Order: sequence, then structure tokens, then C-alpha cells
Amino acid sequence: METFTRRRCFTCKMKRSIRKNSFFAKFPKQSLGQLIMLIYFWSVDLSRKKTTRMLAISNNLVCKVFRALEDICSVELATNPFLPFPAGGAAVVKCDESKFNHKAKYNRGRRAPDVWVFGVLYTATSPAKGFYQVVRRRDRATLLPILAKCLQPGSTVYTDDWGAYRNLQRHLPNRVACHRVVVHSENFVDPATGIHTQEAESAWANLKMPLKARRGISRDDLQAYLDDRMWRQWRGLDDIIANFLPVVASQYTNYTV
Repeated sequence: METFTRRRCFTCKMKRSIRKNSFFAKFPKQSLGQLIMLIYFWSVDLSRKKTTRMLAISNNLVCKVFRALEDICSVELATNPFLPFPAGGAAVVKCDESKFNHKAKYNRGRRAPDVWVFGVLYTATSPAKGFYQVVRRRDRATLLPILAKCLQPGSTVYTDDWGAYRNLQRHLPNRVACHRVVVHSENFVDPATGIHTQEAESAWANLKMPLKARRGISRDDLQAYLDDRMWRQWRGLDDIIANFLPVVASQYTNYTV
């Protein structure tokens, strides 16, 4: 049985649960201790499977709580966007697209439709930080508005030779000052210019690694997962839990006793 879960109003002397109008109210049947531990395990990026074992609770509950925490990241990024990228002087921005389909074991089962993510990497930091968005198409009409949202005027952009990037300076004259291309069918690093998009390849590997343990992710959940990753890169920094708790509190400002 939980203790110290009610507060008394100094004015009216009425008691209210400390869960009321808080994140904890979403999960009324779970103890506050368990929920706090779930927030902590999420913050240190412990897998859902390991979290389930550590707390001896259902995987379904862990998934629900972790998804609710991802949604908080989504709201935070929408409320306080980090785009366009900070002015980085000579910083180079690198773009790429990657398919996030889960491969069926032994090629059995129905093939899922392709799910693509467009990534824009800001390389002024190490490791690079990114913006990632699920897209239905990889055409110019889809990708250029995202680039325009990410880039500062005068940006230098590196891409592969995908057709949607062709004549990038002409299509985004107020954003792109220089566009350099590496042809991946010939080289991953251009031997003449040294141009490459390796930061993007590294970002894709880091994004997909946790999903392998989850055996894939649904399209409906993918953007929330990407928002989680972006929040960690841009806002969580080196102390995820300390930087995340004020965000949780800020989204539940109607707390009353």
C-alpha cells in the first residue's frame, strides 16, 4: 500500500491525491515507486525487455509508459522547436533517407509497405545531432520543405545523388549557399573532394539498433520514437533525467490540491 500519496490544501483543508492532474494519473493502478523507476529506466535508455525483467511487471505496461514518455518529448519539441538548426558558421548539414522496415524472419509472412525516414544532420557538434521525419515519399515536393525548415540561410549541404536533391541551390536559394554531392554507387567518400555523408549512416545505425531488440516498430509509433531520440540529442544532453523531469512538470501545469 502506498504512503504519502495525498496532500492537504492549506486553505480549504481538503485532501487530494498527489496523482491528480499529473503524469501519474495516467496509470492509477501502478504504484508511484514503479512509475518513478520506469521513468528512470526510460531515461537511461534501458530496453523494454530488460525493464520488464528488472521490475517484474508486464511488457504491455512498460510499453504504454515508455510511449507516454515519448509523447511528452513530441509535445516538448512541438512547443519549443529546435529548428532551424543553430547558426553554425562553417557547419555542414548532411541529408539522407533510410528505410525502417522490419525484415520478416526467413522472408516469411506478408511484406510490410516501405516506411521511409528523412534525416537532416547538423554536424557542428560531435556526435552530430539530427532532425528525423517519417515521409510517405522521397520526392522533391516532400523533402525540400523539410530542408527549408531545418536550414539557416547560407548553409552548406552534402547529399548523395538522389534525384530530389538535384539543383538544390536553385530550389532553396535563400537557404543553400553550397551543395556538394557524393555518388554512392561509385564511392562512399569522394576521393577528389572528401565529401561524404557518414554521419547520416552512423545516425541510422544508432536509431535502428534499439528497434531490433523490439523486433520492429509500427508506422504509427515510429515518429514518436524519433521524437524521443531527437529530444535526447537536443535537450536531454548528458543528464536525461534531470532535464526531463521539468518538461514533465511543465506539461501538467493544472495541478490542484
